[in-house]
Amino acid sequence: MLNKSVARRYAEAFFSIAQENTKVDEYQQELETIVQTNQEVDGLEQYFAHLLIPAKEKKELAVRIFSERVSPITLNFFLMIIDKRRETYLAVIMEEYREMADESRNITKANLISARQVPEEEVNNLAAQLTATTGKTVQLVQTVDESLIGGVKLRIGDQIIDATVAKKLEMLKQQLKQAKIS
Repeated sequence: MLNKSVARRYAEAFFSIAQENTKVDEYQQELETIVQTNQEVDGLEQYFAHLLIPAKEKKELAVRIFSERVSPITLNFFLMIIDKRRETYLAVIMEEYREMADESRNITKANLISARQVPEEEVNNLAAQLTATTGKTVQLVQTVDESLIGGVKLRIGDQIIDATVAKKLEMLKQQLKQAKIS
């Protein structure tokens, strides 16, 4: 498991540069392009992560691959990551950057976990209600977990709203254990 605090520091630095240049969206897309290319090209991610390959060789390859596809600032950021031997953190850095960019756009993500697929119209209605309640644009990501039996669980940041049948049964079980029989 990679240390997210390390990735967060790099993402904060790059995000700060993006804000100064008012290119938050552009730099996010370019960072995503680098990560996606590294993941899609067979062996490229392993090449950049390999400890025995000199940073100079990695940087030369990065320039050949990305100089036409990303801005000089994004390319220099990637080259600096290579210099610092943090290549394995790149995907996590991108995720941290994305979270910061979403926060600056007043967007928050929420997870909707249900026993069955919830119709899109209901998901959109729930997202609209959450947007009105939180004051932020809420993007719902739906997940199906058949073990819930029924109902839904909603996770927004560190808050969880559990309205599942499994949770209600657990609460009923606890109440029955505590009930005094006279």
